[in-house]
Amino acid sequence: MKNARSDKKICIKKKSALPMWVCAAVWVLAGLFYPIYRTADILIVAVVSLSAWLITWVIAPEYKEYVDAPRPTSGNTDADALCVQIEAEAIHLTAAAELLPESRAPFAQRIQSVSTTLHKIVKNLQADPSDFQSCRRLAGYYLPVIRKLCDKYIFLLGQSRGNAEEMQTLAEIETKIEDAFAGIDSALKKQLDALYKNDDLDISTDIDVLSQMLRQDGLADD
Repeated sequence: MKNARSDKKICIKKKSALPMWVCAAVWVLAGLFYPIYRTADILIVAVVSLSAWLITWVIAPEYKEYVDAPRPTSGNTDADALCVQIEAEAIHLTAAAELLPESRAPFAQRIQSVSTTLHKIVKNLQADPSDFQSCRRLAGYYLPVIRKLCDKYIFLLGQSRGNAEEMQTLAEIETKIEDAFAGIDSALKKQLDALYKNDDLDISTDIDVLSQMLRQDGLADD
């Protein structure tokens, strides 16, 4: 299964270039059929071309152009690269969940939950690149295994079911993967909670330092 790519776009509205072409056409036609020798003639053509430009500008429709939305950055090159890696895995998991049949909806929701948590981890890392070390282990060791298990599950679903023994073996493997994902989902949420607690500690420290400075400068309300 190929990686799904993010398709986040932003819409840019642009005015048609038609008014400029109409304005230019007025001058070309005037040069062909109207003798522009005097200053008055030039002024007349200028007024006509300006009027044509204004009218066309009003009635010319806007067109929309969709471009890739700029990716948020943390200001840290290594952290940004890690964000790209984790986000790619999250998108891959979402695409995998969409491939599962309705009968496997609970597991599809589990996969989507893992993907959602990964997206939240990416946003946290973008906001606080100091979490790079803890997130690097996640990307280096856990994500490859998560992808392997997910892809293996989808592969097994596509296998033809033979005799009862084969069906039982496949069912047991699928159950193991489902149980593993339950643990993965819980572990990633704990990881995200730990990142939030680090943020809370940093914020509390900053507030304490600021409060001390305000008191030293006589600016704090006692």
